[in-house]
Amino acid sequence: MYETDADLTRLQALLDRTLERANPHLAWIVSPDRRLTAKQVVRYLQGTKHVAFATVNERGEPRVAPLDGVFVRGRFTVSTGAKAARLRHLRANPACSATHMDGDVVGITAHGRARILVEGDPGVDELERVWSEIYGSSPFSWGEGVAFMVIEPSSMWAYAFHPENFPE
Repeated sequence: MYETDADLTRLQALLDRTLERANPHLAWIVSPDRRLTAKQVVRYLQGTKHVAFATVNERGEPRVAPLDGVFVRGRFTVSTGAKAARLRHLRANPACSATHMDGDVVGITAHGRARILVEGDPGVDELERVWSEIYGSSPFSWGEGVAFMVIEPSSMWAYAFHPENFPE
C-alpha cells in the first residue's frame, strides 16, 4: 500500500463528497450498502489493475483506451509512450477519466485532470520506483519518452455488489 494516513483521509472525503452530490440514479446504484471505503479501495487496487482511460480529442470527441493502472497515493496512474495520441489530447485538455471494473463485482471511477510527468520531473521518482517494483524494470527503459499521467480527481466513486468481500 502506497498511501499515507493523510492520503486515506483525503480519498475518503473525496468518495463521500462525490456521492453526496450524486444524481439520484448513481446514488441508487452506489447505495450506502454497496460503497467501498477508502481503505477497501486502496487495498483492492494494489498492483496492476486494468482501466479504461478516457480523454477527448481536439474536436471534443471522446477517446478511450485500455491501460494498465497503478494506484499510488490515492490516485490512478497510467503510462504511455511519447507519440501516443492521448498525450496530445491531455496537453490540449487535461480532462480525463479512468474506470476499473469487473462486471457487477466492483467498479471504481475517477474523473479529473491529468498531470503529466516525464523523466526528471518532480514527483516522478516515486512513480518510477512503484512501477519498477511491479514490472521488474523502469518504465523509462520501455521506450523513448515514456510519460506517466496522474489523475488528480475531482470526483470518484467505488461500488461493489458485495463490499464485505473487500477487506480493509
